Amino acid sequence: MARAMFAKLGEPYVVGVASRIFGQVIAFVSVAVASRYLDLEVFGTYALAWAAAVIGNTFVFTGLYQALLRSRDFERERDTLLWLLLTVGCAFAIVLVAFGLLSGGFATAQGYALLAFAPIPLLSAPAAWWEAQLVRAKRVRAASLYVLVAETAALAVAILMLTSGWQIEALIAARYAAVLAGVVLTGALVRRLPRLAFRRDTVRTARRTALPLWGTSTVHLFTNYGADIILGAFSPAAMVGAYRGGARIAITASNLVLQPLTMLSWSRFTDIEKSGESLAAMRASWADNMALGAAILWPMNAAVAMLAPALVVTILDETWLAAAGVVAILSVSRAIGFGGALLEPVMMTVGNGRLQFLIRLWGAGTLLILLLAFARFGAEPAAFAHLASSVLVATLSLVAIARTLEMPVAYMAKAFAPGLALTGVVLAVILASGTLIDGGGIATGLALKIGAIVLAWSGLMIVFLTRRILVLPKP
Repeated sequence: MARAMFAKLGEPYVVGVASRIFGQVIAFVSVAVASRYLDLEVFGTYALAWAAAVIGNTFVFTGLYQALLRSRDFERERDTLLWLLLTVGCAFAIVLVAFGLLSGGFATAQGYALLAFAPIPLLSAPAAWWEAQLVRAKRVRAASLYVLVAETAALAVAILMLTSGWQIEALIAARYAAVLAGVVLTGALVRRLPRLAFRRDTVRTARRTALPLWGTSTVHLFTNYGADIILGAFSPAAMVGAYRGGARIAITASNLVLQPLTMLSWSRFTDIEKSGESLAAMRASWADNMALGAAILWPMNAAVAMLAPALVVTILDETWLAAAGVVAILSVSRAIGFGGALLEPVMMTVGNGRLQFLIRLWGAGTLLILLLAFARFGAEPAAFAHLASSVLVATLSLVAIARTLEMPVAYMAKAFAPGLALTGVVLAVILASGTLIDGGGIATGLALKIGAIVLAWSGLMIVFLTRRILVLPKP
């Protein structure tokens, strides 16, 4: 029994989710520590510059990364793909330098931060190359855990430098610690160095994978940051803060599930593609992965939406209570948007990358129009715009996937049934234990309610896993 339990705990998806959870804990601790040493202006300067670097990193870890996974002649193509990754990283480094100089260069705080972060996308390219090889080799546990180690190193550097009197330099150094640790760890795990080889046919092949995914990444980046920009054009800074604070809680909860699930799905679907298996194999994998994801994500989002006021007061502060409505709306939005979670790996591996991009583009266009129309009325209307966009994207995604994989509606509905059952149990627990949150203070009541939710959800989840109604995803 103990051996079986430890075997389950060692499954790639379990390790991936656990790594995500600890990673998010580290991120919260980093912000909490920084808030004790830095004022809001300094932290805001860092956050804006780091967001620019994250955009560059997103393009380094997307597109060519998946081209590495899909390669049918990996030994012949892998070196060219590294040089392409380095080119992308260098391009974004130049863009960051340009924005840094336009912001005043080293003479201003914002210019200094942008210039300091400029090398990050370039330095991240080798880690992306090695990480993709780990995923390709089905070493998903290693690909998840190295990120956790790197973020731990970053936290240690931040604490050491902040307590020594450093300001924004401490946070910049922490990000470099994470990136460099990632390069060293992935390099040590793969133990494969590139050769000076470059093939034009590899560029043409990689382009067919990279361009649609880069387009999708651009759309995702707008989805994540567009509301902040447009809301800021119409509303005071406090309204933008309420939206971003609420979004942080809602997005963190769903990312715990989505990121490891997506990584494993890419690994599995590209393996099906390369082996020439039938659509039935991909259909079964999609159903298994979506069933497990819904069984975790939907109950979690339901709980976050129902407990939003208590969560905001406990995690943030009473002055951020205006963010509670945003948390609830965006939690529902993320739950519905889960319907399109595996759109990219499905469409790309069956050679229909254009359709997935068009679906994401329709969603982004809808979001843009709705934000322009309603964001001026406040943070909650902006969140409702996000919800409407999620409904559209999820509907179009499920229809496209069903047609592509020749999946009957009943087959698709069956995959979501366990998630619906678990969500119903969680909602019942919350409603039945309503008085707990009023006794002994908000934090105590919240802890009791969360404990009851975890016990009820875990018990039913164990039953589903034991009877193989749900199965853990395989890379």
